[in-house]
Amino acid sequence: MMICRENGGREKREDMWLVTQFKLLRALRRYRSEKNIKSLLKEDWSTDPVLQDFFGDLEKKLYGEEQQRLQQKQAEYMALQNQINPHFLYNSLEAIRADALIAGCEDIAETTEALATFYRYTISNVQRTVTFSDELDNVENYFTVQKCRFGDKISLEVEMENEQLLEARMPKLILQPLVENAIVHGLEGKVGGGTVRIIVENSEQTLFLRVKDDGVGMPEEEVSRLNRGFSREESGQAEADVGPETRKKRGGIALLNVNSRIRLMCGEDYGLRIFSVKGIGSECCLTLPLRFERK
Repeated sequence: MMICRENGGREKREDMWLVTQFKLLRALRRYRSEKNIKSLLKEDWSTDPVLQDFFGDLEKKLYGEEQQRLQQKQAEYMALQNQINPHFLYNSLEAIRADALIAGCEDIAETTEALATFYRYTISNVQRTVTFSDELDNVENYFTVQKCRFGDKISLEVEMENEQLLEARMPKLILQPLVENAIVHGLEGKVGGGTVRIIVENSEQTLFLRVKDDGVGMPEEEVSRLNRGFSREESGQAEADVGPETRKKRGGIALLNVNSRIRLMCGEDYGLRIFSVKGIGSECCLTLPLRFERK
């Protein structure tokens, strides 16, 4: 009787494999004629775990890459939108600067020039990557504009032992949002002066950018919400995790955007993380692959 059961079980498995084989051949023939990969992936392969895993992995890979392409296209579209009629802005700022120089108002002329240079960098010549030197110049222009508002209440310091890191490549416009976050949400509400420190370090394969402020800081639960959002792959879920109050108070959308672009362009091993102590200050830590332009 046992031999009969074994034979019966083997015959059943062979029948199931024949059915699966027939189903696979039929699906491949249909794909060959229709070129419709979605219909192939939608087939029920639960009768064969190997095929089920294979087509599941294939679907994740195909649609994961498609999602990345769509996100990249959306970012390029938004960048193009921001380039609408920039020459009017530049010409207007240059006219204001010229009038300020004629009137002997050098501070206004300097601030206006910094503002024009800042916007020219932000909304024109969209590039995939820039150097850290480019990002630092942009931050210094931004800081010049902010000092017109805050005066000597704010100061900027840069700590970098290895000057070769000035030529490190990175996505455009990732440093200035962190500095803006430090000023607006860290130092603006502080009684007395404050400092933003940009600290640049590296290991053999990784670049570390840290933006620190000695401002008002934020509660631990707010920090946790932000970091949970940064760790999420889906931007919609990330924004939901951060929450409306955190987005409003800590510039969450701008920080999420920086983190999303880094993960999209550099990989999920890189991105943004925040540390903060209420009443002491905050620190935004960026990790990036250490890359230089090949000569």
